[in-house]
Amino acid sequence: MTEPKPRSRRNATGTAQKSRDDQVVDRRRSLLKAAVKVISKRGLTGVTINSIAAEAKCSYGVVAFHFQSKEGIIFAALDHTAAEYEAYLARLNASERGPAERIRHMIDTDFSRKAAGQDSIALWLAFWAEAARVPNFRKRCAELRIHYNDAVAQDIAELAQQRGIHIDAGQAALTLNAMISGLWVENLLLPITMAEGQKRGHDACMAYMRMLFPQDF
Repeated sequence: MTEPKPRSRRNATGTAQKSRDDQVVDRRRSLLKAAVKVISKRGLTGVTINSIAAEAKCSYGVVAFHFQSKEGIIFAALDHTAAEYEAYLARLNASERGPAERIRHMIDTDFSRKAAGQDSIALWLAFWAEAARVPNFRKRCAELRIHYNDAVAQDIAELAQQRGIHIDAGQAALTLNAMISGLWVENLLLPITMAEGQKRGHDACMAYMRMLFPQDF
C-alpha cells in the first residue's frame, strides 16, 4: 500500500504548515525507515520495538502507538519497501512502453542503488530466511513473489507474441526473478563493492534475456 503524500497548509503569516495528518504520515514514514535499517542490521529475530525506537530517536510508546506490536511494524516495513520498489517501477509510463522496455526497466530498477540498496535487500533476505518456519511471513512473501512473477510473465508472453516465437513465459519469468534474488545474495556475500555487484547482476540478467530475445536485449 502506498503512503499518501503529505499536504501542507499556510498559517496567518503565509508560512507552509503541516496538518496533524501530515505529521502522522511523516512520523510513520520515519519509523518505517528506522525499522528497515534495524532489520537490515539485526534480522527479524534480533529486532525489537526498543531497537527501532532507538534508531528513530523516539520513545517505545511512539512506535507502539503507531504500529501496536513488533509484528505490526515489521510487516509494515516489508510493505513499505515493496511500495517503494513499485514506485520506482511506476516511473516508467508502462502504457506507453513496449514489453522489452518494461523488462529492461525492471532489471535496471532491481540493480539500482536506491531501489535495491543494501538495506532493502537485507530486509527481503531476512523475511525469506524466516519464511521457512513462520507461516505469516511465508504467506506475505509468497503473495509478493507471485505478483512479481506474474507481471514479468505477462511482459515476456507479450514480447514473444510480437516476435512470433514460442516461450514458456511463466518459466522464463521464474528464472529471471530467481536469478535476481540469487544475485542479490551474491552482492551481500562476495568481497566486492555494492556497485560492482549491481553491475554484474544487471549484466547477467540482460545476458539471459538476450538469449531469449536477441534483437531486444
